[in-house]
Amino acid sequence: MEWFKALFFQEGVAQSVVILAAVISLGLLLSKIKIAKISFGITWILFAGIAFSHFGLGIDGNTLHFVKEFGLILFVYSIGLQVGPGFFSSFKKGGIKLNMLAMSIVVLGVLTTLALHFITKTPIQAMTGIMSGAITNTPGLGAAQQTYLDVNGVSDPSIAMGYAVAYPLGVLGIIFSILFIKSLFRIDISKELADSRKEKGKDQESTVKTTVTVRNPAIFGKSMAEIKKLVDRKFVVSRVGYPDGVIKIALADTIVIQGC
Repeated sequence: MEWFKALFFQEGVAQSVVILAAVISLGLLLSKIKIAKISFGITWILFAGIAFSHFGLGIDGNTLHFVKEFGLILFVYSIGLQVGPGFFSSFKKGGIKLNMLAMSIVVLGVLTTLALHFITKTPIQAMTGIMSGAITNTPGLGAAQQTYLDVNGVSDPSIAMGYAVAYPLGVLGIIFSILFIKSLFRIDISKELADSRKEKGKDQESTVKTTVTVRNPAIFGKSMAEIKKLVDRKFVVSRVGYPDGVIKIALADTIVIQGC
């Protein structure tokens, strides 16, 4: 029994891996739960982490810092990969308007945060964390923590605490706002989805993310550069997965085989 307690409570590499795996696994398991067709998704991982920490199941500070920074890097990198192919082309279709709206929301959030700071006398560090959590802005949390550390030389736990308190309510707020707008304007999701697909089919310049399996013998053994000459449409291939499980970044000289 002692080894079991040591595995969870004695700081070390094994304990850190076990705690992280347990928190992530529990969060992903709970994310499958739906209430009235609504799921919190990976937000459950945050709840699981809060619960583990409450009962003293934490990990070494240095390991925690590394995991936090590395996880944030992977998160931002993944978002970049996801939106990258259609980022610049989106400016042709109302992208500037959407970016201006996003900027307005950020400015409004900052002004609201400052107003609440002066009215309630809550420390600006905690209010910054609350703002990041309220709009579910994890990169913003990381930027705030790093900026505070660079300026003052020490970290402030109240930033993360404010984020953790506000994040669940931020998720709920977004979910209920979308449901309210859907109900208010009587939006038919199925019809909107069908119209969107129809519009994409008409527009040859629209960006569509998809995964395909190569079955056409005409392109077996050809490079990406050769395939682009054969297809009369703009496209970008980010990665190529081979039948043996190997995944490579797609380059001009990358060869395509059957089953890729």
